[in-house]
Amino acid sequence: MSLPGWQALHAELEPLGVTVVTVALDIDPAKAQPWVDAAAPTHPSLVDSAHITNELFGFNNVPMAVWIDETGTLVRPAESASIEGRDTTSPLPEGLPDRVVELMTEARKIPDIADGYRAAVLDWAEKGPDSEFALSPAEVIEASLPRDTHHAEAAANFELGQHLFRTVGKDAAIPFWRAAHALDPTNWTYKRQAWTLETTPEGEPSDMMQPPTEVYEGNWLDDVRASGGGENYITRPSFL
Repeated sequence: MSLPGWQALHAELEPLGVTVVTVALDIDPAKAQPWVDAAAPTHPSLVDSAHITNELFGFNNVPMAVWIDETGTLVRPAESASIEGRDTTSPLPEGLPDRVVELMTEARKIPDIADGYRAAVLDWAEKGPDSEFALSPAEVIEASLPRDTHHAEAAANFELGQHLFRTVGKDAAIPFWRAAHALDPTNWTYKRQAWTLETTPEGEPSDMMQPPTEVYEGNWLDDVRASGGGENYITRPSFL
């Protein structure tokens, strides 16, 4: 049986001294546990239930990645990361609701960076600091996404919402998550986490459609369109 994407890449690169660590951002660790279990024991796979990687590295969507060298130094900032291509040409199934067709059509516009990104990772794994894709600390800082006061306030509101979600309940968290969305509208992890919790029935797998609700002003399809469409949904690596 072939290993799924990132797990297979980890197995391929481990002999070169490179470790691929995948991290799920989800307030409810149980949602990600099946993938963590499937990756064990060979592939390091974690759950970030507090969205710490969001705050430390600047992840604003998934999947994103940073590259860290053997000294613990970042050599690439937070960027969209993909190593498996997507089917964007096959006809959509017939009979789908109109909104599902619209959502899937917009999702197909998201740039497919898999081939180029995978090639860059392999180049860095083989050449280390001599790779053209490895940046200096100054270049990493220059290429990193800006973090202004609004981003800091958004992070604080989202964190407070997480605390209230765990200690009081979802309703207590909603005002703070709404504030986080307004303060940092480009942060899809804040939005999708809140939307999914609102639209997923109890005991069901996470809802990936994230349709409109009366609780939040936004939803996946309308917000993607407002941001310029699927073409602008990812933080494209500078080399692609």
